[in-house]
Amino acid sequence: MTHQNQKFYTAFIFNIIGFGLLEIIFRILSNQPLAEFSFIRTLLFATVFSLVFAWILTFLSRKGSTIVFLSFLWISSIYSFAQLGFRSYLGYYFSLAILKRTLGGVAEFAGDFLGYIRFSYYLIFIPAILFSILFATKQARFTRKKPKRLFMIGSLAITLLIHLISIWSLSWFVSATTLHKPKDLYDTPLFSESAIRQLGIGRFALRDATLLFKDVEDDIIFEPTDPPPVEPVEPDLTRYVKTELWESLANKETNSRIKQIDGYLLSRHVSPKNEMTGYFEGKNLVYIMVEAFDYMAINETLTPTLYKMMNEGWLFENYYAPKHSCSTGESEFMSQTSLIPSTTVCTPNEYYKNNWNPALFNLFSRRGFETKSFHSWTDQFYPRRTWHQNMGSSKFYNFDDLNIDPNNTIVGWPSDINLMEEVFPIMDQMSEPFMSMIITVSMHFPYDMDSTMGNKHLSSVNQVYPDAPSDVKRYMSKAIEFDRSMQRLFELFEASGKMDDTVFVIFADHHPFKMSTKSIADYTPWVNRNVGLSMDRSPLILYHQGSEPQKFYMPASTMDLVPTMANLFNLNFDPRMYLGVDLFSNEKAIVIFPTGSWVDSVGEYYSSNGTFQPYNEEITYTDEEIAALNQKVRNHFAVSEEIYKTNYFDLRRMLLP
Repeated sequence: MTHQNQKFYTAFIFNIIGFGLLEIIFRILSNQPLAEFSFIRTLLFATVFSLVFAWILTFLSRKGSTIVFLSFLWISSIYSFAQLGFRSYLGYYFSLAILKRTLGGVAEFAGDFLGYIRFSYYLIFIPAILFSILFATKQARFTRKKPKRLFMIGSLAITLLIHLISIWSLSWFVSATTLHKPKDLYDTPLFSESAIRQLGIGRFALRDATLLFKDVEDDIIFEPTDPPPVEPVEPDLTRYVKTELWESLANKETNSRIKQIDGYLLSRHVSPKNEMTGYFEGKNLVYIMVEAFDYMAINETLTPTLYKMMNEGWLFENYYAPKHSCSTGESEFMSQTSLIPSTTVCTPNEYYKNNWNPALFNLFSRRGFETKSFHSWTDQFYPRRTWHQNMGSSKFYNFDDLNIDPNNTIVGWPSDINLMEEVFPIMDQMSEPFMSMIITVSMHFPYDMDSTMGNKHLSSVNQVYPDAPSDVKRYMSKAIEFDRSMQRLFELFEASGKMDDTVFVIFADHHPFKMSTKSIADYTPWVNRNVGLSMDRSPLILYHQGSEPQKFYMPASTMDLVPTMANLFNLNFDPRMYLGVDLFSNEKAIVIFPTGSWVDSVGEYYSSNGTFQPYNEEITYTDEEIAALNQKVRNHFAVSEEIYKTNYFDLRRMLLP
């Protein structure tokens, strides 16, 4: 190299070593394979960045170059460290757009987050520490002279060429069964897990930042299909919906986004009534979303009420509770709307003012049920008071309305026993039939430190699990508290004479956070949690004292709750407005995860590497069938997003049966 151009060469070498090494370490710590083409693409993007950044550094003074280079390397390292920690803490990488809207509500967990960082994640700081030492000891430094203009033109041409190659590479070696093509992830990196794997952490950060400033649309590509065959039966199974009115509105619609939603929803099937329609018609419903509910919470000795509910009620064996970016709020949201949460914002916080006429509360309300909802915390994280009202709850009661033990007497989260004892007198005064939703809190993390509920029942846990890790013991202590809250609720319903006329549904918002996957697998040995996507499997239990125990094995998720409840209680609804399905219908259920992976009755699709794993090698899909299912998954994400952004149901409120 000539002395005249040495500064550019030096800057480029520093950049490619620093930022290239950062990409490699991040990939290793994320358990992403190095032996795949996406890693080469990542290095190409790192090379382009290194060349551009070197060009910028050459125009700065020696001191300025040093400060800017080290500052950016440290910022990049901190960002990568935060992504690793966030994924370890909550199970997914964050998007800046979502973080921007949720940071205030979760700031108090920052200390807990830092306490959960794995020691190995600090390796991400090796490049920043190494260069800081080298510059401090003058073992590395930038030269003073700037390169010649001709050289700079040549370097820019090389940079442009490598950039074009890296962009072209987005279409190389792409499988026909890939859900999100690398080019799509580059344009709109909505699915952070796949985007980081395909683009690298550096390019993902730059592309993710663009989502802060642009509206995202995804094309909905579909072809109307024939409905599944229905066996001829004597009763009239017709659902009375307003198809003609809907088609008329769609034909007159001038807004292309609304017209696209109309077209997609109208193309879906109106699943007919079935033998389970109205099975619980006229009964009360107590609909309970249980914080961090998992199979490991069910034990014959420690949690006998949950054990009884599981064995004497209806258990859905292959039910999943996919965790989205705002896990509790978005699971709650899905359980009312049967839509997929947004990938760019925290859905309930962003769209709580929308019209939610098709929500489950509203379906029950229009059928003559009195509806109310309850939670033993404040609206610190989600604007539930407004949101629940817009979904049809006549009144939402939270910590401020109920006589919940104040924080100065509770370390951690309050008691669900306290919650049930406050909730029941209100439900007891509701006109029948009624529908109530309860959101519990006792089983909320942390499990790796002392808390009132985490320590309350440790003596009982130690008798059954003396050798269990401390976090498992604290989780089980909290599970006992919830179990006793259900026991107390049943006692109160029995005493009031309403037990036989009430159906209780319990489902999870997500599996226990900050609990090692090994612990969860070890303490649910009857459910294989170590394969595929089964970590998000959890119990869905319907319990009615007068019904025979049953087990169901169809795949199911939070998204299927609304149409299934609507069918069981014989509510008036149009199945096309819900992306989940009535689990007792002839529609095929598909469990969709926020990464774009999915599960159905045939097998599991992994979006990270574009592969499908059948449960039985003799019963599988062709590549064309997988591609069609992938498009269906993409459509579900896209149409949900459009429904939120356009406040679609406010424009189509007249369509409700």
